[in-house]
Amino acid sequence: MELQEAKQIITEAKNIYLIPEETPEAITSVLALFYTLKEMGKNVNLLLENLPENLKFLSPSLDFISYPKNFVISVPNNIANVSQIFYEKNDEALKIHLTVENGNIKKDNIAFYFAETKPDLIITLGIKDYTEQLKGRLNTFGFLLDSPILDIDSTPTGSVQENKKFGKINLLEDNPLFEIIMRLINNLH
Repeated sequence: MELQEAKQIITEAKNIYLIPEETPEAITSVLALFYTLKEMGKNVNLLLENLPENLKFLSPSLDFISYPKNFVISVPNNIANVSQIFYEKNDEALKIHLTVENGNIKKDNIAFYFAETKPDLIITLGIKDYTEQLKGRLNTFGFLLDSPILDIDSTPTGSVQENKKFGKINLLEDNPLFEIIMRLINNLH
């Protein structure tokens, strides 16, 4: 049942963040899932602090990295009151026009930056306790908070640390993590 729910939530998601436990099994599993999701046309980002030296050859090239697609142009209200925004687009350029009701806009008053896209889904691999293992990491990426989580973990019988079932969907099996991921990948195809 959970496998079908996992397939459905992945199929519906466009922007996905992957967060593995930093073990060789979780990292190799997350990379297999990463490349599968990219092949499906998903915008995928991988949050991984340390990639072991012996696994660096598996890391995604820059061609596979999803860059922010939301570009923001910001004009402070205390500088100018913008009353209208419109644009014109042709083969050469996109021009954005701002109509100012009062105040003056100077080049130095305009800020340009990328905004991260809020993910439709976060997939964790091998993470047993959200609060203990992730909360501090996710606070750095505030835009990730409140996104649905697919919690994928191996939960062998008699395991020392039990999974806290923190996901919207919890795909927990008494099998190695890589087997769970391979079954999920096969189900996605």
